[in-house]
Amino acid sequence: MTYKTYNKKYLLGDIHGYWSVIANHIVHNEEKNIGYIQIGDFGIGFGSPENEFNRLVQLNDILNEYECDLFIMRGNHDDPAWFRDENFIDYKKALNRIAFVPDYTIINIDMENILFVGGAVSIDRNPRRFNMDTFPAWWVDEVFTLDMKRLQEFENIERIITHTAPDFCEPLAFNGLVYGYAKNDADLLGDLRKEREDVTKMANTLMKNGKNNLRGWYYGHFHANHRFIHENIEFECININRFKQL
Repeated sequence: MTYKTYNKKYLLGDIHGYWSVIANHIVHNEEKNIGYIQIGDFGIGFGSPENEFNRLVQLNDILNEYECDLFIMRGNHDDPAWFRDENFIDYKKALNRIAFVPDYTIINIDMENILFVGGAVSIDRNPRRFNMDTFPAWWVDEVFTLDMKRLQEFENIERIITHTAPDFCEPLAFNGLVYGYAKNDADLLGDLRKEREDVTKMANTLMKNGKNNLRGWYYGHFHANHRFIHENIEFECININRFKQL
């Protein structure tokens, strides 16, 4: 997938169904030809496909008016079905400005190859899966999935977008909210550690491959702002509802 050069491009953190955040940013700035990259927890899959499609059409109309595009990556609070090429085909055809990016997709934006890999463990998974009548949906395949074979084949990657992060990135420790959920989920802490370890394996594989030229790695999920340099690569956590211009 290759896209035109944009006047500007923005990363956007978790928005959890508040899609008006994007529309408001577009209308407020009154700028055309902007590329938006939403890095997971867009909040798709918590209503009927028909109702969500109608909301997406409204957002797509605004994107069209301002000649902007929106790339959405899968978070743990997103229905993974929307990010599979074979699903919701008719809906997606009508959304010419919105792309639900499948995992392990490379998109060239502004002459940079950007790798997208979504998903994460939900710390609130137990109440979500055992109380479906009163809590939002939960999906068994919402987690991050490590695919070493594909990673080893990639070349010329310059930026990486994931929803969660390697274990050397902040946050380095669990907070009280995580431990609170872990009281009723015996496997939670182990699954969280394993996931961060798997994302670290992904990072090491891509960083050690001399055919890549990594400049930046961006993630969300943790509802915080963190930034540091590691191996000459910018790692940054994008906070909830926050826009970061690239």
